[in-house]
Amino acid sequence: MQRKKYLNGLGHVKAIFFDMDGVIYDSMGNHSEAWSKAFGYMGWDFPLEQVYLNEGRTGSSTIHLLYQEKLGRSATNEEIELIYGKKTEFFDSMVRPLPLQGISKLMEKAKSAGMEIWVVTGSGQDLLLEELCNDFSGLVQKEKIISGKDVTNCKPHPEPYLTALARSGYTPDQVVVIENAPLGIEAAKAAGIFTIGINTGILEDEILWYSGADVVVKEVYQVEELIFVSELE
Repeated sequence: MQRKKYLNGLGHVKAIFFDMDGVIYDSMGNHSEAWSKAFGYMGWDFPLEQVYLNEGRTGSSTIHLLYQEKLGRSATNEEIELIYGKKTEFFDSMVRPLPLQGISKLMEKAKSAGMEIWVVTGSGQDLLLEELCNDFSGLVQKEKIISGKDVTNCKPHPEPYLTALARSGYTPDQVVVIENAPLGIEAAKAAGIFTIGINTGILEDEILWYSGADVVVKEVYQVEELIFVSELE
């Protein structure tokens, strides 16, 4: 029996589109704590699970979401700047998150197989994106990153992944997406791309399945097996 059964109908995979937080970096613990503290500064509760459920949104979209929920209106630019500044301050004070175990090996194997590596993230922080390129020098290139600054509509809208498709020149059947976030999975599936959900956070697997993931795994090595191992033991 072929493990490639998961990829039936995709044709030859020519590119992998990676989400960043929770897929490339083990960073969602830091992000969720920073967001909770930032909204706590406003006297609002933003539980960790809610942060994970809304992962993939841009910072401004997340802030607008809470303002609509709490005050019934969108946040002003000044309010966004204040809260996002607090979130960044809290995040930067934490121990820098490490790459997810096995992710470099997966990227190197993809590169050796002639696959392009793209990153599709809701983050728009230049420093984080610069660090990404430095940490994965020779694997991740600036021009192959779609960030929150490149789109009008954030995940779960398909625009981030549609933008990656347009810039890469590939069709959906030539690409595999690796996502850990429900909204990111929804975005990738809305763009018509086969999506592997890697559950590196606190949510139940069922939430990733419900969001539309074609397959859900726990570890990076399982992603590698899905893409590169042709036969089951």
